[in-house]
Amino acid sequence: MAERLKVDGTELDKFFKDLTKAKNSFVALQKALRDSSIEGLGTDDLDEACDQFQEDWHYGTKEIAEQIEKLTDITQQAKNDFHEVDVALEKALQKAMRKGAKT
Repeated sequence: MAERLKVDGTELDKFFKDLTKAKNSFVALQKALRDSSIEGLGTDDLDEACDQFQEDWHYGTKEIAEQIEKLTDITQQAKNDFHEVDVALEKALQKAMRKGAKT
């Protein structure tokens, strides 16, 4: 039964790395959008539409990066909490087994 309760820390660590890569990609996208210029590509209407698109995407990527970071923190805390509970449960089961063996 204890095997079914086990959390695969390796998979969670891979998940954290993947989240970090995703956040870094969004941060790089923010920088690329901020540093790019679209002026003179076409008509004033096209330039304005491109400016608006760039602003929207900059805001969106910033929000996504922040949410990814929060998700990483939450899942890391959940992993730590589960490990703490797992250790306490193991100790309690060992104690119960020792008491059962004495009687």
